[in-house]
Amino acid sequence: MNAQWTSLAYFIAIVLTIIVLGAAFLVFWLILRGRIDLSQVLTEPDSTKASLSRFQFLLFTFVIAGLFLLLSVEAGAFVNIPNSVLGLLGISAGSYAVSKGIQASNTGSGAAQRSAAMHAAAAQEHAAAAQAAADKSKGV
Repeated sequence: MNAQWTSLAYFIAIVLTIIVLGAAFLVFWLILRGRIDLSQVLTEPDSTKASLSRFQFLLFTFVIAGLFLLLSVEAGAFVNIPNSVLGLLGISAGSYAVSKGIQASNTGSGAAQRSAAMHAAAAQEHAAAAQAAADKSKGV
C-alpha cells in the first residue's frame, strides 16, 4: 500500500509541475507578444521615478524563492524556511503595502482637490452667465 501512495504522490507532483510550467510558459508567451507590459513594474504609477518598495519586494521575493528552490533541490526534499526569513519577507511586503496606501491617500486627496477646482470653475462660469443674463435683462 505504501508503494501506491508513493506512485500517487509522484503522479500528483508531475501533474502540478506541468500545470505550473504551463502557466509560466503562458505568462512568458504573453510577455513576448506584448500583452503583458513590464515596462512600469519598478516605477511609481503615473511617474518615471523608481519605487524602492517595489524593487525591494521583487528582489527579496526572488532571492528567497531561488534559495529555497536551490536548497530543496540539493536536499532532495523541501527545506524549512526559518521564521526570521519569513519575517523579513513580511516586512518587505508590508513596506510595499504601506507605500501603496500612502500613494492611494495622496491620489485621493489630489482627486478631491481636482474635483473641488472643477466645481469652483463651474460655479464661476454659472455666476458669470447669471451676471450676463442680469445685465442683459437690465439693458446694460
